[in-house]
Amino acid sequence: MGLNVGNRVAGTWGRSERFCVIGLALVASGLPSAEAAAATPAGAEVRYGEHIRPILSDRCFKCHGPDAATRQAELRLDAFDVVTADRGGYAVVVPGDAESSELWRRINATHADDIMPPPHSAKKPLSDDEKRLVRRWIEAGAEYEPHWAYVTPQRPPLPDVRNADRVRTPIDRFILARLDAHGIDPAPDASAETVIRRLFLDVTGLPPTPDEIDRFLEDDDADAYERWVDRLLTEEPYRSRFAEHWATSWLDAARYGDTSGIHMDNGRQIWLWRDWVLAAFRDNLPYDRFVVEQIAGDLLPDATVEQKIASGFNRNHVTTDEGGAISAEYLVEYAVDRVSTTSSVFLGLTAGCARCHDHKFDPISQEEFYELTAFFNSVDEPGLYSQTADANRAYEPFLEVPTPEQQETLHTLDTRIESLEAEMATVPPEEVEERDAYLRALRTQSGVRWTLPEVVEATSSDERVTLEPQDDGSLLATGPMPDQENYVVRLRTPESALRLVLIEALPTPGAGPGAGRASHGNAVISRLAVETRAAGSDAPWQPITMRWAWSDHNQLDRDFEATNLIRRDDTLGWAADGNQFAGQRLLCLLAEEPFGFEAGTELRLTFEFRSPFFKHSLGRVRLRLGTISEDGLAMLPATLGRWRVAGHFPVANRGAAFATEHGPELLTSIAAPVAFGADGKAFRFDATLVDERVVRLPGGVGSNYVARTIFTPTARLMKVSLGSDDGYRLFVNGVEVAKEEVDRGAAPDQSVATVPLRAGMNSLVMKIVNTGGPSGYYFRVVRDERAPLTPGLVSGLVPPEILGTGQAEELAAVYRRLVSPAYRKAETALAEAQAARADLQKLVPRTMVMKDLQTPRDTYVLIRGQYDHPDTTRPVTANVPAVLGRLADDVPKNRLGLAQWMMTPDNPLVARVAANRMWQLVFGTGLVRTSDDFGFQGEWPSHPELLDWLAVELRERDWDTQHLLRMILTSSVYRQQSRVRGDVAEADPDNRLLAWFPRQRLSAEQIRDQALYASGLLRERLGGPSVKPYQPAGLWREVAMPNSNTRTFQRGDEDELWRRSLYTYWKRASPPPSLQTFDAPTREACVVRRPITNTPLQALVLWNDEQFVEAARMLATRTLDDAPDDDTRLVRMFRRCTGRTPEPAELTLLRAGLAEFRTRYSAAPDDAEGLLAVGVAPRPEDVPPPELAAWTVLASSILSLHESITRD
Repeated sequence: MGLNVGNRVAGTWGRSERFCVIGLALVASGLPSAEAAAATPAGAEVRYGEHIRPILSDRCFKCHGPDAATRQAELRLDAFDVVTADRGGYAVVVPGDAESSELWRRINATHADDIMPPPHSAKKPLSDDEKRLVRRWIEAGAEYEPHWAYVTPQRPPLPDVRNADRVRTPIDRFILARLDAHGIDPAPDASAETVIRRLFLDVTGLPPTPDEIDRFLEDDDADAYERWVDRLLTEEPYRSRFAEHWATSWLDAARYGDTSGIHMDNGRQIWLWRDWVLAAFRDNLPYDRFVVEQIAGDLLPDATVEQKIASGFNRNHVTTDEGGAISAEYLVEYAVDRVSTTSSVFLGLTAGCARCHDHKFDPISQEEFYELTAFFNSVDEPGLYSQTADANRAYEPFLEVPTPEQQETLHTLDTRIESLEAEMATVPPEEVEERDAYLRALRTQSGVRWTLPEVVEATSSDERVTLEPQDDGSLLATGPMPDQENYVVRLRTPESALRLVLIEALPTPGAGPGAGRASHGNAVISRLAVETRAAGSDAPWQPITMRWAWSDHNQLDRDFEATNLIRRDDTLGWAADGNQFAGQRLLCLLAEEPFGFEAGTELRLTFEFRSPFFKHSLGRVRLRLGTISEDGLAMLPATLGRWRVAGHFPVANRGAAFATEHGPELLTSIAAPVAFGADGKAFRFDATLVDERVVRLPGGVGSNYVARTIFTPTARLMKVSLGSDDGYRLFVNGVEVAKEEVDRGAAPDQSVATVPLRAGMNSLVMKIVNTGGPSGYYFRVVRDERAPLTPGLVSGLVPPEILGTGQAEELAAVYRRLVSPAYRKAETALAEAQAARADLQKLVPRTMVMKDLQTPRDTYVLIRGQYDHPDTTRPVTANVPAVLGRLADDVPKNRLGLAQWMMTPDNPLVARVAANRMWQLVFGTGLVRTSDDFGFQGEWPSHPELLDWLAVELRERDWDTQHLLRMILTSSVYRQQSRVRGDVAEADPDNRLLAWFPRQRLSAEQIRDQALYASGLLRERLGGPSVKPYQPAGLWREVAMPNSNTRTFQRGDEDELWRRSLYTYWKRASPPPSLQTFDAPTREACVVRRPITNTPLQALVLWNDEQFVEAARMLATRTLDDAPDDDTRLVRMFRRCTGRTPEPAELTLLRAGLAEFRTRYSAAPDDAEGLLAVGVAPRPEDVPPPELAAWTVLASSILSLHESITRD
């Protein structure tokens, strides 16, 4: 039965939509299929990898390639067994028989239903040349071969060549062999001036000086050139210049930037990683170490600081701090970025294409992509970073790396701090004597005298409870523990003119460690009433009003201050905090007026234990009464209640924020349940509002109010230190006492105010006015050195024998901090040393590094690559694609194992990719033009054997990159002329055979650096933080969020203006504009090949950019100092920029131009002044402005020549 080709049915390869997806528009760029087809001689061997796979990959693999999810007709054109299999009476490819091959029929079909690729695919039909290649391949047997890049390179033999006299290094043999195959003779050597300039630019990124050129030209030794190669690679300052030039391309690949890139695009600190890269290039770090330390330096055994810094390679990616961003999503994005970058830079693979599905072209499955992701999925980092005002922040995880000088200073300060702390930890006997004497004098000066009254009666409201008098004068509660109760205690004393009541809350034997009776140890006095009458009298009890209260300890998590007991509006009372802190408590009350009777005095104290927290009664209590003098009253400190807050109260604008009063301003009692504003906001307690710390409040245009109650024994003035964001108004008892209308962020000690306080209770209200953004405040009482008592010293007024151990220690500590001369001196010295250390610590460089979690995160295949769609049925562990060989069992399944696998001898990609990148940096284009893609979509190498020879040479020479570079630089192919050969260009327009040296425009960095170097402005120093040279005003503001810490560009000082471009601060949202004009990338993603464009804007930069105008002026100044006559100056200037002596006709043009410019500026001296005012570099006072301006414009013209900005 005959084969009916025209009637293939569904289920076979019979309909066009089974062969290619409708709407396919993925057009590969840079593929060599048509080019190879046209260039392949009729008798030459047609190879699948070199000629056929590129065609199929471009036209067919989208639907008939490795990705099973989108594969049509169950057909893989990348697999020999599939294309040759019987498909029901026919085969896609019949080896040796093109006419019987369905592939041949389809690419030659004319009907829209049959032709491949189909018209709707947006793919071009195969050209006639491509069709002929396919036919020749089929008829030759349709042999498939493994993809060249996935086969471990072997050293090929050196080919014999016709022009053996042109062989300087083994590289030349491979280049010459290809030229021989096409019947092309090699180009002659370039001139000595051209070669030495080329060499300097390629190695150091800077041109040679005229003196260096002359030294080379005058050296007649046969190895003069080779010695210059060695000198540039190994001697200073050249080796540092080499590092700066070659590191630039690595920063592109590593996507280095000085900002985070997303949302705020805030600044971040990772320049120490750049310094590591510079040191690696300068010191010729072997490439295997270069790779391992960047991928996994932090995981190396006993990793050094430098190796940890190196791991920052994988922290260079963009990060987000956008509010509302989902952390889990960005953790995936960061890991995916690391996979894409690592695979592109080191392996030359487009692995990122397998994130959502199997790779469309290369044999990398989606599972294998997430196996790679697992290497990078457990970094100890947040997905969403916090926002900060610090533009020098290193985002966690980070490493602090002090300089040697800083390390020495830190060690000195640490030793000093340790010594002072040891001194302060020891209490000398003389200090004990001084303290005891001070406290005795304090009690005498205050007139405080205590008496232990007689307990007449003590009862509980619960009849089951008994208050038993103890020998030490205390009362001990016994019996059952009720939930709530009252104690009533009657006291008698012969004293009168009493003023103080002291309550000693003592630990209860057999109970908790605190002052409470229950096992938890806490107690809460919810209310306390103190009454008096004459002893022996039946007169009614008279209530005693209290003016002031103090306790040596208050519970801080809620509003349980001692002053609550003397407020009529309080419902909480005082808590002893016994469940948190053990030991006894002191509670002291000051009466409004003296009380007592000459014939003797009785007191009745009613303790209410009515807290909603049951079983919070005192278990053991002792009461004392005391007198105090007027001087003593003045000595007592003010007691400050806890803060309350009300707000936020929004308003329309800044003016209204300051002017609008919402009600709290007039308050005289903040505890009253009063609501303010349209929303009825009232004051509420907030335990996070504390003194001596900046407290954050709700932001936005409007106001927040904070308030507290202050009790003072006497009227007085109190100085307070304030901070606010933005301004503030301060009210005491309803009267404004201070205000500031400012725009600022809250910080400690921004303002000082004096607060007038009356005796007794005072209300303080602070209105914090915010004009936009975050809000906050700061509050601190300034100690009056003339007032001897602080809250911590009040316990010094009680009999010392009644203090518990903890109280005595605390009193001694307070005395040392506030009084002891020796201790305060040491404390001041310690504070100074600590402050100096803290200030220095802020200056210590930090750098972002890799650091893995102790427990790795689980990694799953993500459905369609979406972070929130993990396929939990497909967990994966760290591994590498099977096509490259899996990890050995004895290799750790982490980044270190990945790095070690990369550097194994049988890895097919790493050495090739590295050698190809080096070739690209020298010749402008790699042996593989698609240097970021060695996969099926990548270009076939122009010289496959040479690439393999270089890869093996690099690997077997212990990964010595400079050895390989020296071999390239000393080759004949490198030293040949760059003149385009018309006879060859027609057949090889891209010069892939390297029949002449490829002339290239200098990189963006080289163009700027050359201008600085030629002008004498360049400031050379290897490494250091990024700098901010000239750029047009307002660029950062245009792209920045209002609160970004890189919103405002602040130009650096003079040295920063003139450093090499490598160090320019790289704001990803607005990269350096002049560099970007000359094709520098944004560094938002990995770039291993910069495009080269030619635009009018580039000329405008060279003519008008402030950096280049200033450089032209300084080049002119330098030239005028170089020689006494115009011709010598013109030659010198021309040589500085182009590396050669001008021809006579060119010198004539230069003379004419100079004369014209002199005439121009002599007639317009103001124009000359305007030109010379550009830039901050000083200008000579002894040169007339028109003369300097003329030379400046001439210098600008020469700096802008095509020859000046081109490496010939």
